[in-house]
Amino acid sequence: MKRIPVTDNFYLDEFIDPITYSERKEKSIQLMDMRIILAIQHLREVINKPITINNWASRGQFRESGLRRADTRTGARWSQHKYGRALDFRVSGMTPREVHNVIHQHAQTFIERQWITTIEDHRDTPSWTHIDCRYTGANELVIVRP
Repeated sequence: MKRIPVTDNFYLDEFIDPITYSERKEKSIQLMDMRIILAIQHLREVINKPITINNWASRGQFRESGLRRADTRTGARWSQHKYGRALDFRVSGMTPREVHNVIHQHAQTFIERQWITTIEDHRDTPSWTHIDCRYTGANELVIVRP
């Protein structure tokens, strides 16, 4: 499979589930909200450490950490993942709490650009961080719990 770069550090397959990617290939990008892609690229530049979203293309275990098909049983029925507005990810050498701290340190940039509006509480995501760019109307990051 030829990988399609979408930013300096990420390929399209990292954002898309394997079934959708197989069906739509490069057109899969149309299903993603570019704000969330810009958010994760900016975060990658800020922390300067590898970030894993989906890694199925390299035979990894993560398949639905970005876009999820409407018929998936993973996550909530109206999950932001199903609209291409959410990512679950892991940062090499950092805990979710540490990642949250970095996001909060740069919250002004994320909020002003509407790149990240919502983050799941790190106590509910012990091995990953969830961000999304849903509309909240808030001038600060919204922290949600399931």
